[in-house]
Amino acid sequence: MKIAKTYALYSALILFCAFILMASVWVSQKTQEQHQIKQEQMSVFERYKAVLNLESTSIRQVTYDYSRWDEMVAFVNKQNLVWSQGNLDPILETFKISYIFVFDAAQNQVYTHKSAHADALNFDLTSFDPTSSLFKEFFYIHNGKFIQFFLAPIHYSADLERSGKPLGFFLLGRVMDDAFFANMELITLGKASLSTSLNHPSSEDHFHISLSSLQNEIIGYIDFYYSPSVILFISELQNSILFAGIAITLFAIFLFYILTRAILFIPIKHISMALKTHHLGYIYSLSKQENELGEIAHLIGEHEKQTKLLEHYKEAIDENTIVSKTDTKGIITYANDQFIAISGYSRNELLGQPHNIVRHPDNPASLFKEMWEILKSGKPWKGIIKNKRKDGSSYYVKSVIVPLLDTNGDIQEYIAIRYDVSELFEQVEHFRKEKLTELPSRKVLFEKIEQSKDPHLAILNICGFRDINTLHGQAFGDIYLRHLVAKINYLLSNTWILFHLQGDEFALFCDDLISQKEFIEEAQRLFATLSHEGLFIDHQYYPLSLRMGIANGLEYLYNRAEIAIKEARDSHKSVVIYDDNEGFEQRLQKDIQWNETIRHALKENRFTIFLQEIIPLHVKNGERKKYEVLIRLIDNNGHIISPFHFLDLAKRMHLYDQLTRFVLQEGFRAALELHCDVSINITKEDILNLETTTYLMNLLKQYPMLKKRIILELVESEGIEDSVEVRNFLQQARTNGCLLAIDDFGAGYSNFEYLLRLNVDFIKIDGSLIKHLDTDANAYATVKTITHFAKNLDILVVAEFVHNKEILDKVQELGIDYAQGFYLHEPSPKPKIKSLNVRN
Repeated sequence: MKIAKTYALYSALILFCAFILMASVWVSQKTQEQHQIKQEQMSVFERYKAVLNLESTSIRQVTYDYSRWDEMVAFVNKQNLVWSQGNLDPILETFKISYIFVFDAAQNQVYTHKSAHADALNFDLTSFDPTSSLFKEFFYIHNGKFIQFFLAPIHYSADLERSGKPLGFFLLGRVMDDAFFANMELITLGKASLSTSLNHPSSEDHFHISLSSLQNEIIGYIDFYYSPSVILFISELQNSILFAGIAITLFAIFLFYILTRAILFIPIKHISMALKTHHLGYIYSLSKQENELGEIAHLIGEHEKQTKLLEHYKEAIDENTIVSKTDTKGIITYANDQFIAISGYSRNELLGQPHNIVRHPDNPASLFKEMWEILKSGKPWKGIIKNKRKDGSSYYVKSVIVPLLDTNGDIQEYIAIRYDVSELFEQVEHFRKEKLTELPSRKVLFEKIEQSKDPHLAILNICGFRDINTLHGQAFGDIYLRHLVAKINYLLSNTWILFHLQGDEFALFCDDLISQKEFIEEAQRLFATLSHEGLFIDHQYYPLSLRMGIANGLEYLYNRAEIAIKEARDSHKSVVIYDDNEGFEQRLQKDIQWNETIRHALKENRFTIFLQEIIPLHVKNGERKKYEVLIRLIDNNGHIISPFHFLDLAKRMHLYDQLTRFVLQEGFRAALELHCDVSINITKEDILNLETTTYLMNLLKQYPMLKKRIILELVESEGIEDSVEVRNFLQQARTNGCLLAIDDFGAGYSNFEYLLRLNVDFIKIDGSLIKHLDTDANAYATVKTITHFAKNLDILVVAEFVHNKEILDKVQELGIDYAQGFYLHEPSPKPKIKSLNVRN
């Protein structure tokens, strides 16, 4: 019987332990105690010296590294306060330094800086012989305080052996105060104090570290002492254990009686009372024991426990969530009070009806097709659904639908648990900006130009549109653009087409059989009318300040128009016509030359990638580093060219897909080599390119170890969620292990809706909002709403364009997850990132 065996085992163990404790008193050897104390003191002293040396290593390395900077050589010759503030002054805070000195080659002091709590100090270096050593570590006493200094001669970085004459000297110093020794005590458990060479105690058993001056004279000591209290305590404890052993033996005899009573008699009595009164609390506690009584109690209480637990779950869910159940055909079999309240139907009106009684017609059919495919496979489905109340009004719910299976694994019914997120959408509507123009895009314009035989083009730009947004707000800016588009469409001929190129820039295109002169006259007439009449918005007049660039002819039409509008900007002219003069022709030839440059760079493999780190603001243990992959071009002279100069031209010349595939290839390689996550930009144009998407899917299948480590940033948001091809691609990418992000989120306030459709993992808030976060209340409120919206959908948020500490503080204040920008990390080539990671 288990109870009897347990009772006998416990009794034997107690007696055995009692005798072992008493015997240990006499077996213990005390002759080695003093030796152990000495050994432990020596061990802690060696550890103290090792930690002390480690404390100095980082400062020593900084002194050594900075003394080999070419910028430091320049600073010695000509002090640049801006450079020192950015490169030297922060050393104080970063490495807890008290003093920074820079001396020239003649050992004259040219720069000094100290911490706020350090005493003023003018250090004289004339007694130092620079030929004696490449690096010098020494101590100095000032106002009764010991200062540890690290001195290195300054050389050019090319002077690897430091064989040349020093061009200056770099000196870092820190005060060895009480706080320093208190921190050392926490790390090593050993205590220490400072003493000069005059008052230093001499003893054979004394532990100390000597401190040398710049002239190699001993000026003081670090005196170390350590009391191994644990060993002394154990020695005294052993003398007490004998007496405790006798007491334990007496207590064991008493404990045998208590165990017998507690293990057998009392449980049996309580089980009997619980069964009679139906108060099962004791039975629940007893059921945790692994014996026969526990098994009996478990069997008695399990049914009651499960019943009550299910009732509590049901009450909690019904109280706080919207719950319904349906059969396998979608007929409602259960609806809780929350569902009845939000839908507006009565319980009798809901039960027995198909669940699509609350379906809103705005939901695409593809949403429910995808949902049923997942549910019928036996897996739960999660998503946002727009529903319709009985009165026709709408509401939004975040839903989790779970198939309930029988013992054979077949679906019996479905249960749906929902949370009302309508409030989020109300907040979104407050900030949401409708699509501005509903005009065809730049890409459509390029296609039109390619299909035309005698096209004409004029690019129209609004002067000072940024000021309009600043003075009146971005919401008014949107209204301003819509009124302008409406007015232009009203004035345009039926054969002309208006395109929206970007923000404040539009294009007027004509492929009608008219002469160049007629097109120019019509464009100028339209320009004059717009400039003269301006806009009336809410019965108030607003002037229009415009500029226009006009071009004709099929060859390089868009390039010619761009050259004309750029000339209008540069020369402050209202209208500029591309007329093949020498200056314009040179610019066009430059575009053509760039086209050739891109093509040759592709052939000669002269593209590379830079990486910019995406910094977590709430560090998690074991989290991999994240980098955004950025393309760069290397010209024939080895110079690095930003994509600003060639990316837009690559799109117009149909070379963009090749650049995308290069970035994908190098991004995957970087993820493998740096063991990091990489974020790669991808446009709708990329997604619709079959060769590009096939290439990406093959990479994902080739490197399964990169699952959840490749993040695709969707760059072009307008209309992207309406494309079946895009949705299919994103689903396939997610199935193959990609994470999804939306780039430049919030730039138009118009992409909240498709955020829900695409089910992304990250959003990157647009830099135009972040860069004014500390000064623009509207930008702050907008970012706050976006962040709140994302958090409620379990989407991580990245802030782009963090360019100073003030912006970073605001980003952290809003609870944003990640930050990216030049203040945190400038884009760097992969080899440099790799070397930095190795050093860290």
